[in-house]
Formats: sequence, structure tokens, C-alpha cells
Amino acid sequence: MRQPSIDDQARGTAQLRLLNTRRVLTALRSAGEPARIAELATMTNLTRPTVTQIVSALEGRTLQRYEPTGAAGRPAVRYGLAREAFVVFGADVGAHRAVVEVSNLDGTVRARRERRRTPPLGDEMLELLVELVRECLDEAGLPPSAVIAGTVASPGIIAPSTGQITLRTGLGSWNGAQVVAVLSRHYTGEIALENDANLAAQAMCTAPDMPRTFLGLQWGQRIGAGIVLDGRIYRGQLGAAGELGSLLVPDPVTGENRHLEQVSHAGRLPLLGGTPDLSTEELIGAAADGDERSVRALRRGVDTLATAVATTCLALDLQAVVISGAIARSGPALTTAFRESLADRGAVDVDCRLSPFHEDTVLRGAVGHAIDAGWEQLIEQAGPQTSMAAAQPSS
Repeated sequence: MRQPSIDDQARGTAQLRLLNTRRVLTALRSAGEPARIAELATMTNLTRPTVTQIVSALEGRTLQRYEPTGAAGRPAVRYGLAREAFVVFGADVGAHRAVVEVSNLDGTVRARRERRRTPPLGDEMLELLVELVRECLDEAGLPPSAVIAGTVASPGIIAPSTGQITLRTGLGSWNGAQVVAVLSRHYTGEIALENDANLAAQAMCTAPDMPRTFLGLQWGQRIGAGIVLDGRIYRGQLGAAGELGSLLVPDPVTGENRHLEQVSHAGRLPLLGGTPDLSTEELIGAAADGDERSVRALRRGVDTLATAVATTCLALDLQAVVISGAIARSGPALTTAFRESLADRGAVDVDCRLSPFHEDTVLRGAVGHAIDAGWEQLIEQAGPQTSMAAAQPSS
């Protein structure tokens, strides 16, 4: 049998270093607070000397030493992420709003900026995004080099292989490669572009008592859906899974065939329900107060969207729908109407609930996505630079 060459051994040692470094950083992330060497050894099932070597190599760049204060004897020092050195940003951009948050890798929000009545998706929006991130960093007192990752949520179908975006009419001109290229000129971290409805679904996965399989319905001026199967986002071969807003349906008001999001966007509920004198908020509020006319109008208003959602639920055997967007502030009157409308179309016993993140659900998903990418960047940066002897996990 061929003996491993020196090059083979070097590659194996480097790989083991990277794996051990990943285990230590992952353990620190799970702990959520600084930990002692002995605690990290227990959490990672690595020997204390191995953990000590990893921590020593990362201290000052990735990890920070936390000295014990006010304790008797010789309490052990703790090590945690150098939180002030790394941040990520999440951005949600759409037809009517752009919002950016800068966050630590533990999810602590450092700064937030929001603009209403934003320009169409295109060059002006890119300039605005750069400006909003810069304002957040200035507020937090951080340089652009502190950004280790960023995620931009975008409407449209994003092809998994190329990043090409397909937008419906009226949103502007928006190219994935252009978005990443422009932001990368200002911020050195890993920049990614993701579909907004999928990011909303990713955020909902973190909510308490959330089932592992559900449909995340992003319902505002746009309509989209993220499909979560056994805890994972299902995107489809072309990245178009859940793109319900593209469905052509008869408009109950005009009789024309139009895209579902043009027919059933949140602001059109009163018109669809036959109460154009009310706002969406007023209609749902009156239904919640038990006004029978409003209850019936709300049911009519959600019927077109419920038809499309019921078909999806039946095809994929989905038993839960989670609604996000500003409409998620509505309360149980909306979920009751939607659940009953689904049942009328054969999708019975579907659990309908509202996202606890409301109109910030997409943003929460974008920040969470950026945090995941940020930790991966730290691991990649730390692994090859760690200078230590290879060590086997302890038994």
C-alpha cells in the first residue's frame, strides 16, 4: 500500500486544523457567550491542548480574551468572539421601501436605516443601499472593513446557478451580478443576493413552535411564497418555487387576466371584498369587532389568493401557512378568514398564523443569512492561518 507523501500529510494536517477550528467556533456560536478552555473541550470533544492551540492562534484576530473580575482564587479566563471587529448587514429592497440593518454576529443590532418611497430597482437603488449601509456603520462607529458579510433581499426569481433575476413589470432593472459588484467595491465581506420570500421563510423557521414544513406567504404590495420542507427552503430547479405572484388569474373586479399579486395585494382586499370605502386595516378591524358585513367582505377579499395557496398546500401536503408583511399585524380575523377560505377549496385543517416579525420578516431573514455567511467567512479565514500540530479528538 502506498505510504502518504509529505504533501498528502500536509494537506491532511491542514484539513484537520480547519475542521477543529470549525468545531471550536461553532461551539462558541452555540454557547452564545464566552467560554473557558475546559468548556470548549467538552463541547467539541477535542483535547484541551488542541483547543488551547486553536484559541491561542485566533486570539487577537477572531477571538477576544475576557479576564475574570472580582472572583476569588484563580478563575479561568474565558474566550469569545471579538464582537466589535465583525459585523454583517441585511437589506430588504422593494417597490416601496428600502431598509438596512447592521448587526453583530450574535444578532445584536448596531444600527438601522429605512427609506420609504424608494426609487425603482436599478442604479439609484444601488446608490441608496450603499448610502444606508454607510450611515449605519457611521452610527456604530465602524469602518467599512468591519463588514464580513451582507445579504440583500430582492423580489423576483433568482436563478441558483447564475444569480440572474427575473422581475415583473414595474419594479425596474435589477441584475444580481451588478448588485454584488457595486456593494463589493465598498465592503470587502461576502455579499449575497437572495429572494425576499425565501428569506422571509428562513426567518420564520426561527420563530417559536414553528413546524418544520410550512408555506411562508409574503403578502404586501407583492406576493411571494417560501416553501419550507423539513426545515429547508425548497427553491426548485430554476429558483422559481413559491413564486405565486406570477400566477395569471381572472380579476374578480375587472374580469381581466392579471398577475396574482396585482389582483390580491394587501391594499386591494377591500375592493375585492366589495367595501372600497374602507382601508385594509379598517376592514380587518371591523371584521375583528364582529361586524358581519366586514366578515363577509374579508372572506371575499382573500378568496382569490386562498385559491392559489390551497392548490399549493394540497400538492405539497402542507399543513401550515405563515403570513408575513405589514398585514401580519392584523390579528386573528385575517387568519380565520384565510383558513376558512382554504378549507372551502379542499385544504382543510391548515394552521394559519401570522409572522411575529411582521413587515420586518424579510429583513430578519436577510440579517440571519448574512450572520451564517459571516461565521463561514471567519472559519475559512481562521483555518488556514492556524499554526498548530494536528491533534485527534479525545475519546
